Amino acid sequence: MFFFTAVGAPAAFKILKKEEAGKYTGSVFPKYFGLGYILGQAVLVSFYLLTRDALNVFSWLNLAFLLLMNIFNFINGLIITPKAGLLKVSFYQTGDKSYYDRFLKLHGVSMALNGLTLILGLFSVGLTSLYLTF
Repeated sequence: MFFFTAVGAPAAFKILKKEEAGKYTGSVFPKYFGLGYILGQAVLVSFYLLTRDALNVFSWLNLAFLLLMNIFNFINGLIITPKAGLLKVSFYQTGDKSYYDRFLKLHGVSMALNGLTLILGLFSVGLTSLYLTF
């Protein structure tokens, strides 16, 4: 997931025309978020099941991070990205810059949530290591 965010999507905008790169990323991100729904819930449930008999501060904090990651991913994939996609289509159909400006705002929110999700994932790896150590 990090690879597509950090390498795949930016590369598409470097080698393809802006509209084509947007179509490409628009077709990939629903799958990206879908995979996040499945893996995120699997990690949250499995971590809870593996630690429920010995919960400590590290495991509770990790569960909170995993829950936040799932919430951010669902908001991004089910609310923000579809709305942004509709705004982008409206811009291309009408040429009305106000659609594009609103798209850019939602895109910024989407990028921030995705970045937070990735950062929380790194913290989660660290917390899991601490949990296993103590």
